[in-house]
Amino acid sequence: NRMASMMNLDRKSTSGGTGAGDTTNAQCNDSKKETVIIDAFCGCGGNSIAFARLNKNKDVAGSNTRVKVIAVDNNLSRLKMAANNASIYGISKEDIVLVHADAVEVVNAYEGGSRKNVQSEIPTNDRCCETYFGFAVGGVELLPDHVDALFLSPPWGGMDYDNNEGKSGFDPVNGITLESKIHNKEGDVMKTNGGELLNMAAKAVLSESKQEGLVVAFLPRNIDGISFTRVAVTSGIKGSIELEQNVVNGKVKTVTAYLGPCVNQSLTGEGKK
Repeated sequence: NRMASMMNLDRKSTSGGTGAGDTTNAQCNDSKKETVIIDAFCGCGGNSIAFARLNKNKDVAGSNTRVKVIAVDNNLSRLKMAANNASIYGISKEDIVLVHADAVEVVNAYEGGSRKNVQSEIPTNDRCCETYFGFAVGGVELLPDHVDALFLSPPWGGMDYDNNEGKSGFDPVNGITLESKIHNKEGDVMKTNGGELLNMAAKAVLSESKQEGLVVAFLPRNIDGISFTRVAVTSGIKGSIELEQNVVNGKVKTVTAYLGPCVNQSLTGEGKK
């Protein structure tokens, strides 16, 4: 397709573009002057670019709202590709921040949408900011103080993800496993499954008291909806949960899940008062 032919992609990121940009921003509160979205597994930047391009379409983004994307990946080469791809699409340097860090580290850096003042156990990129194609790339020091939405597109277990099924489909707990290096002498690795990631995400950005926050998860087409919903409820997510099938040429390719107070407002037609 056009994006794949023009953009720099590696094998792991070829299927990265989800087309979730329009819906994600529409679900968020459009009364703010700026909506901050963290793309925790940005890869080569497909989704981050889609979110940032909303700023060029005010009918979607809202005349008073500007989208700022925090594109996170633990692979510096993919971040360089994301910078190149953003430049191809004419994205403003102000609209995307590229962060070389671990997704779990970044998610755990927030609580209720606000940045924590605690030191992470997971090391980040210790080099100063570098510039690629005009975009600054740095570590967690570039993270903002507040975030409105968290977009999760974690690895599903490789090309054989179809085999990671429970009785009714893909199981996010057993099918998704993230490995993060812990900062100690032994260089131990911390493993996080899909359920634990969702729990962290809910604590990071959702605020029931303020009725704010949105978690979006990009999932395989064979996701076990009942299992996923149970994991979401166990994670403390209250309100509506929406599962959206992404259909191409009449076939379901992927599923996007929306969780949090913003979803409830969108489904009921109610805005924030």
